[in-house]
Amino acid sequence: MPYKQLLLVFFCAFTVMAAGCKKKKKDVPDPVTPPAQEADLVVAIPNIYLNEDRNAAQGSTLGIKVNITSTPPPPSGVTITVTALDPAGLPIAQNPAFDSSTPSTDVTLINLPSLKVASILVTVTSKTKPSNSQQFRFGVLNKTP
Repeated sequence: MPYKQLLLVFFCAFTVMAAGCKKKKKDVPDPVTPPAQEADLVVAIPNIYLNEDRNAAQGSTLGIKVNITSTPPPPSGVTITVTALDPAGLPIAQNPAFDSSTPSTDVTLINLPSLKVASILVTVTSKTKPSNSQQFRFGVLNKTP
């Protein structure tokens, strides 16, 4: 019988010691989740033949539409820049770069040389993440003399 009592005392002491050695929970804040990555910029320019010179203008200006179809769109919007070169490679003055936060933006190409193909470069860049950018190249012929 003394073994049973000794064994009972041993188990009780072991239980008390195990409860006392339990790790205490520290006040650790929940880990902060990093902000969501911005979706890749998806842009379309309808009714324009990209990478081709067969686009035509009926004068020295041409209106185009730039559609942002990214899901979700850049939170701060985009910057749209238009660069134009004449056939000799000389710059043609265009409107300054501008910001847009709408899904569809009208852009006007100006000062297109008559009866010559102007090389156009439209650059759309996210304001939140400048490395998130798309470029579109095409040529435009002003058909009026």
